[in-house]
Amino acid sequence: MFLVLEGISVFLISHSSYFRHSRVLAQVDAVRGSVKGLMLSWKDYMNLKSKNRDLLNINLSLMDENIYLKNQLELAGDKQGGNARVLQNFGYIPANIIDNTLNKNDNTIILNVGGNDGVVRDMGVISLDGIVGIVDRVSDNFCTVSSLLNTSKNINGKLARTGLYGPLVWDMKDIRHIEMIDIPQHIAIQKGDTVVTSGHSLTFPEGIMIGTVESYRLDKGVSYRIRIKLSNDFQSLYNVYIVSATNRQELDSLKKEVRFR
Repeated sequence: MFLVLEGISVFLISHSSYFRHSRVLAQVDAVRGSVKGLMLSWKDYMNLKSKNRDLLNINLSLMDENIYLKNQLELAGDKQGGNARVLQNFGYIPANIIDNTLNKNDNTIILNVGGNDGVVRDMGVISLDGIVGIVDRVSDNFCTVSSLLNTSKNINGKLARTGLYGPLVWDMKDIRHIEMIDIPQHIAIQKGDTVVTSGHSLTFPEGIMIGTVESYRLDKGVSYRIRIKLSNDFQSLYNVYIVSATNRQELDSLKKEVRFR
């Protein structure tokens, strides 16, 4: 369109009077301005980065409020006679996935945030649908995440209905499923039971969704091995949040002091 308009302008300049030049070129400039305006509007429509960032911030606010209210309810329950619990405060760093492997034994995700954004190693990563993984390496502007589809990270899950927890393992075959192992035989398990984070560390807040029980079987006749359908679809992940615990540094220092393993 621009090339056509420019061609018309050149032709008229070469073959018309000065007055006609002025009138026609004024009209051409008006059309050119309209076309530029339309193109800028289209670019604004196609570039939704800022709008997406606003939505991420809104989601962050809702997530903070949800966890705060949940902790307040638990705290109120403790006052009714339960065990005293420490109210943990978490912040969240929004990020986007820029690369994500799915065909390896130890799959890795790369995010577009890093040390300059407050990210440090071993922070948890979640989406609105559930946990994603744990930060492994950090540069100034990027970080890598060992996803849940990984054999090198130890993460515990908890059966929400019974409160029993156990380690999660990936069989390296199916990106939509993971397994929980070492569950005692006396535990009543039901298909459809919800599996969430245990809250036994500051990597993830307690109660973040992992998935639901799809099936279970005895493993070597000793304990149950539970097959879990993941709440996250790792093929379509894009917006995620890095979990930042406000008192994580204090806990890490204490662990080093007592040589906790």
